[in-house]
Amino acid sequence: MSQKLCIIGLGFIGSEIIKYLDQFRNKIGLSAVFDIDKKKMEEIAEKYPKVRLMASITDFDDCDLVIEAATQQVVKEIFVKIVKTEKIFIPMSIGAFITDDKIYSDYITLEKSKQQLIKFPSGAIGGFDAINSIKQIGIISAKLTTTKPPVVFREQKYIEENKIVLSDNEKTQVFNGNAKEAAKAFPRSINVGARLALATLGPEETIVEVYSDPLTKRNTHEIEIYSEVGVYRFSFQNNPSPTNPKTSWLAALSILEILEKI
Repeated sequence: MSQKLCIIGLGFIGSEIIKYLDQFRNKIGLSAVFDIDKKKMEEIAEKYPKVRLMASITDFDDCDLVIEAATQQVVKEIFVKIVKTEKIFIPMSIGAFITDDKIYSDYITLEKSKQQLIKFPSGAIGGFDAINSIKQIGIISAKLTTTKPPVVFREQKYIEENKIVLSDNEKTQVFNGNAKEAAKAFPRSINVGARLALATLGPEETIVEVYSDPLTKRNTHEIEIYSEVGVYRFSFQNNPSPTNPKTSWLAALSILEILEKI
């Protein structure tokens, strides 16, 4: 029997998932969608007449899987119901799990069977098989260095409030702190920091540095982990999505990989 899928957020990631759903035919089917942009919902209704347009972001009772591809705020608003109804939940805005203290506390104290229903996509990074192995012995330090083109940071609240000048000629550090602070500063573009934090030392002990570089067209993420097991470095140079330079194309594909496992 096909599992019913709900997608909240019809931007690049949500749209990309829908595009590839045919490969899961008879296993997973699109059942309901929601977006604050009614035009996007209407476009889905025209293309997929059988798909239900949700009345609100919590209108997913008839679905088995819920994918969030919207904002951290959406995760905060649906988390309690997700846990209560025991839906399989795939959140893209992973930052919500470390910026909201209650969600973080509730998540890490969930009984294992319920925690396993929350599937974190690898997003724009990877190497979690090795990281999970290293973690069995222990991780001494974990650091993420992210570099993106200036266009990603222009008009972002954190940049404007801190009066950071984005150079058109040279690489500029725009953030240096922990993963929790990074997820608050860049709620839409540094979810990889939250993903790494949840896999390693947690929100306050995982270090994040962010750079703006006018000489790059890619979104680059470099992970450095020190452990008694050894020293590990992972580097990912991602092409941005065709429609949203803040999002790496790989991020959308990582959700498809989870659906494949499901």
